[in-house]
Amino acid sequence: MTLSFGVKIRFLLLVLGCCLIVTSISLSRFTTKNDLLDRDAKNVQENLLVKERDVAAFLSDKEEVKKAKQLHVNPKDAIDFLNIYRKIKGINLFTFQNNQLKFWSTYRVTDIDPRTIKEGSSVHFLSNGWYEVIKSTQGDFSLIFLISIQSQYPFKETPYFKNDLDPLLSDSKLLTLASFTDKDVYSIKDIDGKFLFSLKVKPGFIDNYYSTTQLWLFVAGMLSICMFFNSLASFIARKGHIAWGTILLLIFFLSFRISDLYYGWFNHRFPLDLFDPRIYSESFLMPSLGDFLLNVFTLTWLLLFMYNHKEQYKFGKWIRESKVLGIGIHALFLIFIGTITYFSDEIFFGLIYNSKINFDIINILKLSGTSWVSIVILCLVWFQIYLLTNITATVSKQLKVTNKERLIVFLTGFAAVFIYKLSTDFTAFFIVFALVFFIVCRSIYKENMRFSVGLFAIVFFCLAFNTSIKYIKYKDITERSLREPLARKVQSSEDPNAIVALGSLESQLLQDDFLIRYFNQNGKSNYAVLKNHIKNYLDGYLSRYDYQIYPYDKNGLDVSDANAQAFNKYKSLVESGSVKIDGANYFYQVNNTFGYQDYFGIISVVNQGNLLGTLVVELRSKPYNYNNRLPDLLGDQKLIRDEDFRGYSIALYSNNKLLNQSGSYTYPLDGMVFKGKKDDFVTSSDNVLDYSHLIYKPTDSKMVVIS
Repeated sequence: MTLSFGVKIRFLLLVLGCCLIVTSISLSRFTTKNDLLDRDAKNVQENLLVKERDVAAFLSDKEEVKKAKQLHVNPKDAIDFLNIYRKIKGINLFTFQNNQLKFWSTYRVTDIDPRTIKEGSSVHFLSNGWYEVIKSTQGDFSLIFLISIQSQYPFKETPYFKNDLDPLLSDSKLLTLASFTDKDVYSIKDIDGKFLFSLKVKPGFIDNYYSTTQLWLFVAGMLSICMFFNSLASFIARKGHIAWGTILLLIFFLSFRISDLYYGWFNHRFPLDLFDPRIYSESFLMPSLGDFLLNVFTLTWLLLFMYNHKEQYKFGKWIRESKVLGIGIHALFLIFIGTITYFSDEIFFGLIYNSKINFDIINILKLSGTSWVSIVILCLVWFQIYLLTNITATVSKQLKVTNKERLIVFLTGFAAVFIYKLSTDFTAFFIVFALVFFIVCRSIYKENMRFSVGLFAIVFFCLAFNTSIKYIKYKDITERSLREPLARKVQSSEDPNAIVALGSLESQLLQDDFLIRYFNQNGKSNYAVLKNHIKNYLDGYLSRYDYQIYPYDKNGLDVSDANAQAFNKYKSLVESGSVKIDGANYFYQVNNTFGYQDYFGIISVVNQGNLLGTLVVELRSKPYNYNNRLPDLLGDQKLIRDEDFRGYSIALYSNNKLLNQSGSYTYPLDGMVFKGKKDDFVTSSDNVLDYSHLIYKPTDSKMVVIS
C-alpha cells in the first residue's frame, strides 16, 4: 500500500517529536558533572586570560603607565580609565606611592596593603570576595590591578547578595571556588601557566540542572506530537467522522495532562518557577501555575479544532426537526456556557486568593513573569468562552428554532439568574457577560451580518470591564482575609524569631571577654562603650527591638548608669511569673503585654567562679511602621515578615483608650466609635477618608484596628 504525501508528513511530525524528546532526555542523561565543569570552567579560564592580557598590554605601554601615575591628579584620564577598564573589562586599579594610596577605582575593596602583596599575579581574599591581584612596582610607585573572581560576603546569603562568580568573568551559576580537599576540580592558571585557583560544581546543583537547549527540545518535541494528533484528527474529520476526530484529540490531551500530573514527566523534569507550588497551588488538576497554563493551553487547542470544524457537527434529522428538542438543546447550551463561566470565575478567584502573584496591573512595571503568565491565562480563558459560544451557536443554527424563540430562551435564563442574584450576591458581572453573549450569538444567528468593528470594540470593552470588576472584588476579599491573621499577630505577645535570636544572643554574651574586663574595672569604664559593644550583637533580627542595658555589681547596685532601673524590679518580674523563653536560661518574656513583645535577660558575669556583676538586657518591640524602616537587604529573608504590614495603619486600644498607633491614618483617642465583637472580626468603613477598618477584640478590654 502506497502512503500519500500528507500521511507521510503527519508521521514525520510524530517521528520528529519523538526524536526531539529523546534527544532532550539523552542530553540530561549523558551530560555528566565533569562535562559541565569542563565547559563552564574553560569559559572562566578564557575570560580571565583576556583580562590578564589587557593588564599586560597596559603595563607594556609606557604612556599608559605614565598616565596611571597621574590618575589621582588628572580627573579626565581617571574617568576614561573607569569607563573602559572598570565598567567594560571588569579590571580595577589601585596606585600607591611610597606605600601611600593615591588612586583607587572601586570602593568595594579597602583593605589593601601593598607591602603584603608580591610582584606578579596572585589570588587574595579582600573584604568581600576573592580577587586575582597583579602587582607591578616601578620605582616608588606600585600599580595593583584587581580582577574579581567570586563574591564572598561575611554574612548569610540573601536574594540580594549571593556568593557567585563575578558576572564579567562568567555568568555561570553552576561553579564556585574549590578548596584543597575537593576532588573533582578544574585548575585555573594565569597567563604564564602558574596555578591560581580551582573551581568545582556547587553541591547539589547538578541535581536540578538543565540547559535551555534541553527545555526547548522537549517543548518542540511535544508541540510536534500535538501537531501530529491534530493533523490526524483533522484528517479523520474531513473523511466525515468528526466525532471520532474530536474524541481522538480529546483522549490525547487528557492522557497528556493526567499522566503528567500523576508521573511528572514534564512538570518535574525541569525545575521552573512556573511549576513551583509555593507560588500557586489549587488542586490535583492545578498543582502549580505552570500546570494551570498547560491545562488552559490544551483546552484552547481542542476548542480551536472544534471551531475550525464547527460546520461539520450535525444533529440527527429527528432532532433537527423537533422544536421541543431544539428549545431544550438551546437551554442546555445556555446552562452549559453559564456553568463554564461560573467555574472559570471561581478558578480565577482561587488564582488570586491562593497565590503569591502580583496582580497590581495599575503599576505595570512591577509585574513579574508569573504575573504576565496569569494575564495570558486570563486572556486564553476569555478566548475559550468566546470559542465555546461561537461553536454552540453555530451548531444550534441547524435546529428548528426561530431567532425570536432563541431570544425568549435567553431572556428567560437571564431573568432567572437576575432574580437569584438579587437574593444572594448581586454584581454587574453576569449582566455584562450576558451582553457579550448576546452580541456574539446575534452576529451568528443573524443572516448576512457583516463584521462590525464597533461590535468587536463593545465585546472587548465588556470583557475588560468584567475583568476589572472581578479583580477589584477578589482583591478586596483577599485583602480582608489577610488582615485577619495580621490582627492576631499584632496583639500577640509572642515572636518566635526573637526567641531564636535571643538564644543566640545569650550564648554570645556568656562567652564575651569584654564583659569580664568591663566589670573587673568596677564601673570605671565608660557606659557608652559598653552600650555600643552590646549594640553589635543586636544588628540582626533584634534590630527591630528597642533595647536598654543596665550593669549591676555583685551586690545589685547599678555600676555606670545613673538612670538604671532597680535590680529588684527584674527579680520581681521573674517571681511574678515571667516566662523563661525556650532555648535560653537567662532570658524571660514579660506576661500580660498587649500589642508588643517585652523580653529581658539577666546575665551573670563570672570569672574563674567568682561573680563580678550582672548585666540586664531589656528589649521591647518597636511599633509596626513599615515605611520608617530600611530594607532588610542584609537580613535573613526567612525572618523578614514586617512587609506584611506595608500599606496598613494599626491602632491598639485598651478599655477603649488609644495605646499606640502607626501608619498614615489618624485614630480617635476614644475607641467607642469602633464597634467590635469579642473573638470576631468586624469591618467598617470611613467614607470620608476612604478607609476600610478591620476590628478585632481578643478580649473584652483589648481591641486591634487595622485600616
